[in-house]
Amino acid sequence: MPAFSYKALNPSGMIVEDVLEAPHAGAVADKLESLGFHPIKISRASGMGGGFELPGTKPAVKTNDIIVFTRQLTTLLRAGVPLLSCLDALTEQADNPAMREIISKIYVDIESGISFSEALAKHPKVFEEMYINTIRAGEMGGALDDVLTRLADLLEYDRETKARIKAAMRYPVIVIVSIIVAVLSLMMFVVPKFIDMFQKLGVELPLPTRILIGMHAGLTEYWYIILTVLTVAGVAFKFWSKTDNGRYQWDYVKLKLPVFGNLLMKSSMSRFTRMFETLNRSGLPILQTLEIVARTVGNEVVGREIEKASLGIRKGEGIAVPLKQSKLFPPMVVRMIAIGEQSGSLDEMLMNISKHYDTEVDYAVKNLTSMIEPIITVALGVIVLFLALAIFLPMWDMTKIAQ
Repeated sequence: MPAFSYKALNPSGMIVEDVLEAPHAGAVADKLESLGFHPIKISRASGMGGGFELPGTKPAVKTNDIIVFTRQLTTLLRAGVPLLSCLDALTEQADNPAMREIISKIYVDIESGISFSEALAKHPKVFEEMYINTIRAGEMGGALDDVLTRLADLLEYDRETKARIKAAMRYPVIVIVSIIVAVLSLMMFVVPKFIDMFQKLGVELPLPTRILIGMHAGLTEYWYIILTVLTVAGVAFKFWSKTDNGRYQWDYVKLKLPVFGNLLMKSSMSRFTRMFETLNRSGLPILQTLEIVARTVGNEVVGREIEKASLGIRKGEGIAVPLKQSKLFPPMVVRMIAIGEQSGSLDEMLMNISKHYDTEVDYAVKNLTSMIEPIITVALGVIVLFLALAIFLPMWDMTKIAQ
């Protein structure tokens, strides 16, 4: 009969580890539950281990790791398990070695006497500022499990939205890359044969043909310069977009893009209201809530307008008035926030706005491909027309000369 090692919580809430012989893991779980134990982990005692990892490599912590950690922690806390025992159990449960190491460090920090939020704050590259401050609010209000549930919901929504947008973009990206590859192939292998023939005509070539010849010459003779310029431009753009002014300007441009700008604005409004509701319901002061949301909303333009709104609140203008003055927030958002302020149901209104924009984002993502297709079709038509004119106009001139 195979042996299974297990880790479980005994009726006193302590973690115990031992080995049991049973036909399968389910039988071990049944045996433990009959004794009043809460199983945490069950595995074969003679298992193959946790997998192979190349020396010097460490997997990055992903959003899914944070979501799983948050959900599992919520479940254990609601079962009445002490926080340190929860973290000890989750250290063993984590599949990602990097996440396992971070949870272990958090355990040690809390054991040394600091709070959970302070321990999380030591890992700013893993846990966002919003996550840390929401946990801090939950600790102060004694509702850590409720706060963790809302955080997990928010993280899952962000992950699913990004996944849907990425999936919707897959088709347009494939089409655009295919067009670029096809044009470059024509320029490198087909066009040269026509160029030799056209240059032997001894007549003035039409403008599209001259442009095509110039493009071919640039690609064949100066490709290394073009490649260098594109590389330098890409690196420069990357550094520029990380500066405060560059990030603001680039986010502003993205909001003005056709098709995508509207989608990004709706996504920003959904994220703004959902984060605002989560933090405000957690009990954080309104000014601190807006300050955190402004830094973590994901768009610098929207973030700066939220910061301006917080200045208006300091003057006693409320929330809706400064948001209306910014001209960025849609009238529906401003009106519903104003109603929420007046009726004392701001959290409920924020959740309703978030659900509305969730629906809008879902609809926009589903129709993204159909909205991009006309743009791709027009671009493809222009390219085909240009190549046709560049190649066939000289051939028509040849037929006229022959006649």
